[in-house]
Amino acid sequence: MDLGHLLTFRIVADRGSFSRAAHELGLSQPAVSNQIRTLETRLGQRLLDRGGRSVEMTPAGEVVYEAAIRMLEVQDRLQHDLANISEEISGRLAIGSSTGPGELLLPRLCAEFSALYPDVQLALEVHDTQAVCERVLEGQVEVGFVGAARAQRGLVFEAVITDELVLAAPPDHPLASRKSVKVQELADIPMLVQQQGSGVRAVVEDALTKLGSPRASHSVAMEMGLQQSVKAAALDGLGVTVISRSAIGREVEQGALAAVDIVDPPLTRDFHAVWRDGRTLSRASSAFLEFARDRLDVTKDDA
Repeated sequence: MDLGHLLTFRIVADRGSFSRAAHELGLSQPAVSNQIRTLETRLGQRLLDRGGRSVEMTPAGEVVYEAAIRMLEVQDRLQHDLANISEEISGRLAIGSSTGPGELLLPRLCAEFSALYPDVQLALEVHDTQAVCERVLEGQVEVGFVGAARAQRGLVFEAVITDELVLAAPPDHPLASRKSVKVQELADIPMLVQQQGSGVRAVVEDALTKLGSPRASHSVAMEMGLQQSVKAAALDGLGVTVISRSAIGREVEQGALAAVDIVDPPLTRDFHAVWRDGRTLSRASSAFLEFARDRLDVTKDDA
C-alpha cells in the first residue's frame, strides 16, 4: 500500500476538501482525486462521501484514517531513527513560525545556525500561530515558534523569550501623546487588529476577557493580515494597533510612530518553541532547538 496515498487521504479528510488538500500538497486536484480512487480500489471500500460542499469520511474511511495515522507515524519515526544513526548534522530542516518570532528572532538565528551547520538546508515558513501549530501537529514542519501557547493536545510548548506589547499610534493620533493606556481602555479604542489566529490578537482578547470585557465588545476598526499589515496601516495614519515593541523600534526612533505603554496589567507574551508530543526529533531539529535556547538566553541577559 502506498503511504503517499494514505497521506493524501488523511489530509483530504482533515481539510474536508479535495481542493484545499491539493493546495497543501502542491498537487493538482485531479491528481489528488486519482490517488483517493486508487486507494479505494485497492481496499475495495468507499472511503469518502463527496456530496455537498465538504467531503466526509464513510465508516470504512474512519477505520482507514486511524490506521493511516499509525502507519505514517511509524514511517516518520523510522526516517528520524535512520537519520539519527549518523553523527553528522545535515539534511533539510523545515521550521514554522508566526510573524512575531519570524520577523524579530528567527532570521538572525537561522543565519547563525547555518554558519555553524552548513550541511543543514533551512526552510523557514511564516504563518499565523494557529496555522503553525496545525502544521507541526500534522508533521509538515518539525519545530515551530509561535507568539502564544494554545491548549492543544499532542503539542509541547516551551517558552524561549518574553516579548513586550505596546500600542503603536501615528504621531498625530490623540493617543500618541500619552505615556500609557490601561488594558481595559483597549476595549473601547477602535483598533487595527491582526487576523484571527494571530498570537498578539489572542493575548489582547484574553487579557480583556479576564477583565470582564466580552470578546464581542472589542472595538475593531479594521482586520488585516498579520504584523506587517497592521504596522503599515498605522504608518499610513489609519489607526492604532497593539504590536511588539521590538517590531517598531526604528519607526519610533524616526518619529513615524509613537509607542504607548500598556499597563494594568502590562501586556507581554512568551515566544514559544513548539513540537509534536512523542515525536522523535531529527538531529538537525534538536540541534536548532538547543542553539535557540542558548542564543535567546544570551539575548535575555543583554536586554
